Amino acid sequence: METAIVSIICVALIVVGGMTMSQSFLSSVDSTAVGLSNVSQIDEKILRTNISVLGTSQPSSARVELSLRNSGQIKLNDFDKWDFIIQYTDGGGNYFVKWLPYTTGSPADNQWGVKGIYMDASGGDAEVFEPGILNPGEEIILRARVNPSVGEGTTNMVTVSTPSGVTASALFIRN
Repeated sequence: METAIVSIICVALIVVGGMTMSQSFLSSVDSTAVGLSNVSQIDEKILRTNISVLGTSQPSSARVELSLRNSGQIKLNDFDKWDFIIQYTDGGGNYFVKWLPYTTGSPADNQWGVKGIYMDASGGDAEVFEPGILNPGEEIILRARVNPSVGEGTTNMVTVSTPSGVTASALFIRN
């Protein structure tokens, strides 16, 4: 009789332990599936994001403008989370690589900002739909101010990166 009671208790413990392990396993599988789904959504967003360089200009030795087109399928904003990196040589032959912080309004020394968002930047046709957001097909002009100024006759580069990691780079020559 004692062995029957011990056997019943052992079987009950085995069943409870097995159920606990099964529940933990299913919970682990569920959390892994949710994580993979989030990664898949991020990958999809990255694949649907693209920016293309339209050109660069330099209105003065301290100012650089970069024109971009949103050639992807995702709306772009949160410009304060973008990265703006400029590599240039000054008039004394010193080489600089600078990450510039974003500012609203007119940029001060070693800052960048948005000059405007356009349907057609070359024609100056301002955006109409969702002001302040770079929708697919729209164009944006980014402007930066550097100190010290860019040297004459130098070849330089500006790189812009969106929060999802999509980048665009362009060379510019200071005449």
